Amino acid sequence: MSKIKTFIIELLRNGHIESTHQVEMTTNKSEGQKFFPRSAIKPFQIIPLIKLANESNTYLTKEEIAIFGSSHSGQNIHTDLLQNICNKYGIRWEEIYCAPQRPMHINTADRYLENKKTFTKLNNNCSGKHISMLLFSKLLKVDNKNYQENNHIVQEQINKFFMEIFELPKLEFAIDGCGLPALFIDSSIFINGVENINKSEYKDYWLSVFESYNSFPNLVGGENRTDTNIMLNSKSPLLAKSGAEGVLFVTNNDETFVFKCLDGNFRAVDLVATKVLNELGFITEKPYELLNNNYSKNLQNTKVYNFKIK
Repeated sequence: MSKIKTFIIELLRNGHIESTHQVEMTTNKSEGQKFFPRSAIKPFQIIPLIKLANESNTYLTKEEIAIFGSSHSGQNIHTDLLQNICNKYGIRWEEIYCAPQRPMHINTADRYLENKKTFTKLNNNCSGKHISMLLFSKLLKVDNKNYQENNHIVQEQINKFFMEIFELPKLEFAIDGCGLPALFIDSSIFINGVENINKSEYKDYWLSVFESYNSFPNLVGGENRTDTNIMLNSKSPLLAKSGAEGVLFVTNNDETFVFKCLDGNFRAVDLVATKVLNELGFITEKPYELLNNNYSKNLQNTKVYNFKIK
C-alpha cells in the first residue's frame, strides 16, 4: 500500500508567496489519516433512512434523496423543495435542531437583505439532513425530540450502519457545526466503506444515492459549488461531496478519493482536487478553470493571485 499523496499549493501575489497549504489525497491504494469527514459523510448517512422508507412503502424520490444528502446553498430551489417535502410528509421544519443561517449563495442572501426577509433554518446548509431525521423519527414512530443526540434511536440506527459498513467495533465522535454527531475516522477506512457497501445488502440503496446525486447535482451543493461542478463536468458518473474544513470525497464506485487540506482551507482543497481529477481523466478542466478564475480575482475583478500546485 502506497503512502498518502501530498500536494502543496502556493498562493502567489505579484510572484511572492503569500500563503501555502498542504492537501493530502487518500485513494483505494494508499494509507489513510484520521479526519472528520464532516458533510462528506452524508451520502452514507442517508442510507438507513432510505432502507427504512422502502420497508415502510415510502419511496423517496431522487430529488428528496439528493436534498437530504446535501450541503445546499440556500437557494430557492433548495428551500422550496424542503418546504414541499415537509408538507408532503407532515413535518414541521421549525423543529429541526440546526440554526437559522445566511444562505451560502451570495445573490440569494443579498435578495433576503434587500427585501428585509429573515434568514430561517431552511437556509441552513444542513437543513436537508436534519429534515431527513425528522422523517426518520416519524417512520420509526418515535418522538423526534433530541434526535441530534447519539442516544436517540435515529442516531443509534445510523451508527449501527456505520459500524457495519466501516467494519469498526466502536465509533468516535465530536459535535458538528450543525449540532449533529461528527464522525472521526481513518480516511482509508472511509474509502473502504464504498467497496463494502457495494458488496452488501445496502448496494441498491447506495446506488440510489449515487444516481440521485448525479441526477440533481445542483441540489447537492448549488450554483458554482465545487462538488456540484465536479458532477456536472465529469466524463462519466461521479459522486462528489464536500465537507467543512477542507474535505472533498469523490467516487465512481471503482476508484475513490478523499482530499483533505490540513489547515481546513476550502479554496486550497477545491483547486487541488479539481486539478488532480482533471489530470487523472475523471473530469473536464472546467471546474478548475472556474475556481481559478474566481479565486484569483478581488472584488474589483482584478487578478491578484496565481496558484502553483506541486
